[in-house]
Amino acid sequence: MQTNQATFNTHEAVKALKGSGFDEKQAESVVETINKAVNETVATKADLAVLGADLAVLTKTVEGIQENIEKNMATKTDLSNLETRMMRMMWLQLMAMLGMFVTMVVALP
Repeated sequence: MQTNQATFNTHEAVKALKGSGFDEKQAESVVETINKAVNETVATKADLAVLGADLAVLTKTVEGIQENIEKNMATKTDLSNLETRMMRMMWLQLMAMLGMFVTMVVALP
């Protein structure tokens, strides 16, 4: 069974403090304070697993965004190439029409 708290042997800590001259109440108070601090600030395996899952989702999202950007850039390039081809066709048509106009003017007596 996984726990959401870091492992800290409070019984051993109380014994060690009492062995150093703390009375029972002092030792328990110090251990309770340390235990609370450890469990509020230390990342557990469960915390890291959640973070890892969140990171995996974020990575997939970023990859999807990157794919969309690449597709949009390819589409933009395709549209730019199409625009260039259309401009060339318009110039060719204009030149052909101008040639026909000149031919008609020259052909008139």
